[in-house]
Amino acid sequence: MPRTRSTKPANSPTEDDTSNIDTSTPKALSPSVSTPPKVFVLPKNTSPDARIATLSHPVNSTPSRYLIDPDLGFHEFTRITAPKSTPRSWLLVSDPPSPDSLDTTTPSPEPLNPAFITQNPDLFIATPLDALFLVLPALAPKSSRQAEKQLFLSFDDHLDTLYASSPHLRTLVSRHEPLKTRLERRMAACSDTVSAGPETMYRLSLPKLLSLLVKKAERMCSSPFPSSLETRFIKPALEVPVLSIKREESSVSIVAETSSTQVSSSETTTTATQSTVTESQTTTMDSQSTTLTTPDDDNLQSLSTPPTIPPLLRLQTCLNYLLSSYIPTSLHTPLRSLLSSPPPSVSVPNFEPLTTHLAAIAKLKSEALILRSISDNISRKRGFEDDEEKIAEREEKKRKREEEEKKKKTETRGVKQLRKVDTSGMKKLSSFFTRAAKKA
Repeated sequence: MPRTRSTKPANSPTEDDTSNIDTSTPKALSPSVSTPPKVFVLPKNTSPDARIATLSHPVNSTPSRYLIDPDLGFHEFTRITAPKSTPRSWLLVSDPPSPDSLDTTTPSPEPLNPAFITQNPDLFIATPLDALFLVLPALAPKSSRQAEKQLFLSFDDHLDTLYASSPHLRTLVSRHEPLKTRLERRMAACSDTVSAGPETMYRLSLPKLLSLLVKKAERMCSSPFPSSLETRFIKPALEVPVLSIKREESSVSIVAETSSTQVSSSETTTTATQSTVTESQTTTMDSQSTTLTTPDDDNLQSLSTPPTIPPLLRLQTCLNYLLSSYIPTSLHTPLRSLLSSPPPSVSVPNFEPLTTHLAAIAKLKSEALILRSISDNISRKRGFEDDEEKIAEREEKKRKREEEEKKKKTETRGVKQLRKVDTSGMKKLSSFFTRAAKKA
């Protein structure tokens, strides 16, 4: 036989290649850090001198994070979270360095663009904040006694009050003059001023503050509300309840049955008249209950929402949001009382039609709740009387079930075990005591 020579396949690795393959276990991931990086969305033209500082919140005085830019002003961070039902995470990778900045002579053991995976997929968006809300805690009185004896103070005195609760603000304002100018301009917009020589003194003016809040609320209402806000705040408040539906089918069927029963002999006529009387009484009871549970058509027509009510409700919703989110709590009561009876110098919309309409809807809802409970009780009672036969059948089944349970309780253990025996191929005991068949 001719000799053949075996050749190695072209793609098979050599001994040298197999020796370089790392068969060890994969490297373990680095442990989680206690302070993982977070995702912030900042304005496009942010200054290099912009800083994220901790300031006192104007409503509850809790430390909060703000973006302070000398050119763009103050920004607050709005936190956007993912739903808990769908787990998510962020993969963060830094920008790779430019080729000119790389030093090719000395290799770096660390990666050039490290990546991070954050388990908490929160997003913080910087949105503009009016500096007016940051200076209000210094202008607002701390108690009712201070409100009665509120004095004019200089701008530096008010700033010292702010610095006591927000020390980071002192450093930023001292370094950047535009921030101080911005704060002074917004303080003057909501205060009464008095000139004391070269210096201007400031004191909080509630009518000016209310006028500024109304303008902000009108600006918020100038664009249409999102559907989520309409569904949550506007539609449920203006929804007129439907009390019930008229029941007229029962009376028609009763009349038809009485007319058919009257066509009979003289003996059946008397019984038919008696049944007609009783059925007419039940029909009047039905009509009475129907008038209790049905609303008046005139009331429904008068409670139709006028076209001027929804804009007022949107404006009131925006004002409530501004008060609860940015105004100190000590100013809520005087501002609400001033809103109900505004002075002539403040142009505030009239909310009396909205208050009257909402009170009428609330009264109608309470009446609907009472009438619904009455109608439910009546329907339950009628259903109980009409189903006497079903109740009797139910009681009979219950009695039989109780008897079977009593029999099972009185049975002995041997009888219970014999029940489990398969007797399909066995003869009954009575078959052994039958008479024998006669022989032929």
